[in-house]
Formats: sequence, structure tokens, C-alpha cells
Amino acid sequence: MWDIEQIRRIKVLALVVAAVMGILLFRLIWMQLVQGPQYKKIAEDNRIRQVTSIAPRGIIYDRNRAPIVSNRPAFAISIIPSEYSNSNETNIILANILGITPEEISQLIKGAEDSNSYTPIRLKRDVDDATIAKIKERKDYLPGVLVEAIPIRHYIYKDLAAQLLGYIGVISEEEYLKRKSKGYHPSDLIGKDGVEKIWEDELRGQEGGLQVEVNAMGEEVQVVGEKQAIPGNSLVLTLDANLQKAAQEALENQINIAKSIGEPAKGGAVVVLNAKTGGVLALVSSPGFDPNLFAGGISSKDWNKLINDAHNPLTNKAIQSAYPPGSVFKIVTAAAALDLGVTTASEIFEDKGVYVLNGWSFYGWNTKGLGKLDIAGALAWSSDPAFYELGRRIGADRLAGYALTFGLGQTTGIRLLGEDPGLVPTEEWKLKTYGEGWYPGETLIAAIGQGYYLATPIQQAMLLMAVANGGVLYRPYLVEQVVSADGSQVLTQIQPEVVRTVYLSPETWETIRKGLKAVTTEGTGATVFKGLSVAVAGKSGSAETGRETVHSWFACYAPAEQPEIVVAVFVEEGGEGSVSAAPVVRKILEAYFGLKSESTVPTPPIGTTD
Repeated sequence: MWDIEQIRRIKVLALVVAAVMGILLFRLIWMQLVQGPQYKKIAEDNRIRQVTSIAPRGIIYDRNRAPIVSNRPAFAISIIPSEYSNSNETNIILANILGITPEEISQLIKGAEDSNSYTPIRLKRDVDDATIAKIKERKDYLPGVLVEAIPIRHYIYKDLAAQLLGYIGVISEEEYLKRKSKGYHPSDLIGKDGVEKIWEDELRGQEGGLQVEVNAMGEEVQVVGEKQAIPGNSLVLTLDANLQKAAQEALENQINIAKSIGEPAKGGAVVVLNAKTGGVLALVSSPGFDPNLFAGGISSKDWNKLINDAHNPLTNKAIQSAYPPGSVFKIVTAAAALDLGVTTASEIFEDKGVYVLNGWSFYGWNTKGLGKLDIAGALAWSSDPAFYELGRRIGADRLAGYALTFGLGQTTGIRLLGEDPGLVPTEEWKLKTYGEGWYPGETLIAAIGQGYYLATPIQQAMLLMAVANGGVLYRPYLVEQVVSADGSQVLTQIQPEVVRTVYLSPETWETIRKGLKAVTTEGTGATVFKGLSVAVAGKSGSAETGRETVHSWFACYAPAEQPEIVVAVFVEEGGEGSVSAAPVVRKILEAYFGLKSESTVPTPPIGTTD
């Protein structure tokens, strides 16, 4: 009996052992044959760290192939998500070293959850030696934290052309979702404004990577594989860096002079275009900023300082801000009057300093009167009463039609963000906007570039381009060539583009040109341009702000007979056009034509010019 029970137990035990062995054998076969490749990959991942390397962005050159934006070597503190503990204690240690909050670290890790767990998340770029030393001293407490060598964007001349060039910043969630299929990562930097943003796809290169063998401590043992990063393509701009510098310095100097005589002078803008192509030779907006602040990640302190500055340094006033065009607009009024036949080149107007309409008095800038003037003389001396009369004859809507023909009230199409179209008012527009009819006196004000009319500095430059070219207007453009990373191969050549033609008779153009040339020889700008060896044709403007201050304008082309460049200068609440804006124009022309520059530009006494 005992033997039978013993045999039964042995059989059961044997079956259990056989079953266990069978299960183990099956599991071994399953792991080796079916799941083998997967576990091999896990083992490799534990041993081999895949580290991406940033591709340097393309270099930005000026028209003479002088670099104005490049890259410099720097270090970043990054984490490998799969190796980083992400504990509160670790986050606190790391945050204290880097000067950020633990929450910021957690947020960055959370934002990278759908990306490769071995792709570095860069917490802080452009760190100093002291920070690197602190990280290395605490490496035992910071698994998955590494020091990376990376390229950092370098704006060589700091604030030079800052609003034009733009800046880079950490990719937003929205930008990442749009671009992750192109290989972008949640902590990548991307162009945020200006040329950097518009030409992002060309400037960004292709990232590379390293396969690094690490030990159990996460320390690098050796590099077992490498894919070189491919730098982005470079850009050759139409911009002349030397002219840009001269324009920027001239504007800043004049702003300081305006302030010294009691004007608010809140800032300003300069636009210099190639009259025959539309290429932007200089584009200044003041005040400016240093894009290098953004290159390694801008601090909250610096960011708040920029966005809370009442003078708006991040705004490109050359294209993004519109102002009353002032007397520069009289070019449009003169063109409309001559083309419609409501006046002739020989008609004489008498400027008595005041113009009366329906019992209302409208004063000119010179209340004593400028005397008898033909239309060219009215342009030269910026006679308000003469243009009040022309405005009355033309009418508000017909005047608006000519303004639109010259390109006002619409963007120029320059490839920069946020261009303001300005405003060309009509009777219907006022009715829709304010629920009021148009008053006759508003037509008079419109004829001298006041009232509801608004224009940007680049639109004022385009207006002068039309006169210089007999009506031909080129689209302003900034990039002349896209070239290979080393600059040896031209990949794309940008061609000038005619965007519109203003059709006026040769006689009308000649009358307008005659008046604009007289501005600088005998009219409102004669004092400023006296002795300049290059003939200039231009128009001054003093636009009222409604705050008992005036914006200062001067726009011109030169040489007057064979135009090469168009210049428009604006000084915000800077005073009379020939007092504040015109001297900046002269300095720019001296720089462009290589003329001797006097330290002080003579200007007319305040109150004696427009």
C-alpha cells in the first residue's frame, strides 16, 4: 500500500517537474527566437547612448559677403530622459545649479514624452565654466545629466539691423506640432522673427548624432558611431552693413539732438532701397535691441524689460507702424491734380498763410504766407494753402484712388512679419467706421497727408521710388541669394520684381520731379543739403500727432537725374521734417556716395520750414 502511494507521489512530482521544465524551455525558446531582437535592442540601448548633435544654422552675409550673423561654440546642460530620475530631489539640485525652477524641468520633460527618450532635452544653453564644474562635481546625484558642446547663434554687430534679422527662441508647442515631422525636438531653437523666421527652412541644417558606449554609471566609454551634422544653407542679403551702421548712427544721433531741444523723439526708422531693383540697402528701427540676448535663451528679466519698454524696441517701425504721412503725401495730391486736369504746371497759387472754406480757416505751416507759387513751387516750399485748394478740387474719394494706385493702404510685400498696410480713408470708410458723413474740411486735411491717412516709412520710400522710376515700383526684398553652407555654391538667385506701375504723363512726372529737386536747392530742405555734391530730389514733412508734437519726415531719391537709391527717414515726435529727419538723410547719402561728412549738418531755424 505504501509502495503504491509512494509511486503515485513520485509520478505527480515528476509531472510537476516536467511541466516546470517545459514552461522554462518554452519561455527560453520564446525569449530567444521571438523576443530576442527586442531584448537585444534593449541591451544595446542600455549600453549605447544615442545623442543627437545640433546642426549649425546658416550664416547670414551682407551684400558684400561680410558675415553679420554666424555661430560660436558654447556648452549646454542637457538631460537624457530615459536616464534621468526626474525626482523632486534631483530636480531641486539641478534647478539650483542652473538658476531655474524645478517645475520648468518637469515641464520640459513632460513636453518631450512623445519624442525619443534618448534625445537630449537642453535645459540651459551657453553656460559658464562655473556651472559646468558644479554639474561635474555632482554627477553621482545627477544621472542622465550631461554637458553638450553646441553652436550658439552670434549676431556679430549686436543691435545692427536687429528687427530685420530677427532672433531665435525655444520652439513653442504649436510650432513643434507643425514641425516635429521635419525632425524638430521640443527643446529646439527656431527662428522667431525677421529673416531668421522667414528663412527658417533654409537656415536650419540637418542634425547629426553620436552612438556613445556608456558604463553602468552612465559615463562615456567610447564613441562607436557618428553621423555628422549638416549645417544649414547661408543667405546673402541685399543689405549693406556699412550703410546700415551709418544710418543707424545718424538716426540715433539725431534723436538725441531732438531730445536736447525739447522734442519727445521716441524713436524712428530709416528705409534705404535700391531704386532700380527694390533691394533693401538699409532698414533701421529705433530703439533697437541685441538679438544675442535670445541666442542662449532669454532670461525673464531681459524679456520683461523688452516687452514693457514704452518705445517698443521689438517693433520694426519701418514696416510695422503707420503714421500720418504729412507733407510727403503732397506728391500724391500733385499727381492726382495734374493727371485729372484740375490744375496745370503753370497755374499760380497765392499762399497767404491761411485758406478759408465755408467760413472755416485752415492755416499753413507758414502763417505769414509763402506768396505766389506754381505747383512745383508749392511742392518745393510745401505750401499747405495751395494743396488745400487742390484737395478741394480733387475730392476725397478720387484722392484716395490715386493714393491706392501709388501703393498706400496696402502692404508692399516685403518678406517680413507683421507689415502694416497703413490706411487710405474714403467717404464710405468713414461712414462704416464712425457712422458719420465726410466733411469738406477733412478733404483739405487729407490733401496734406493729415487726418485719417496713415503710412509706414517703407511706403513713403516706395512713393519716392515711383517718382524716381517714372511710375515703376519694385517689391522690396532682403535676400539676394541662398548659398551653400560654405558659400561656394549659389542655390537660389532672387530676381527683382515689378509689383505695380503708376501711369502718369511724362509732363506730370517732370513737374513733380522739378518740385522735388527744388526742395533741396531753394525750398524747405535747401539749408540741410547745401554744399552736397550729389543732387537730391525729396520732400519734407511735419505730421501733427494731436498731442502738440509733430512727427518728422524726409523722403528722397538720389542722384536726382540718375536715381540709384531711395531714402525715407522718420523721427517719431522729432519735430519739423527738415530739422530732424533731413539731416539723417544727408548723413546716409554721404555714406552711400562716399562723400566727406561734416560733423554737424546745418539745419533751418525751428518754425521756418516744414
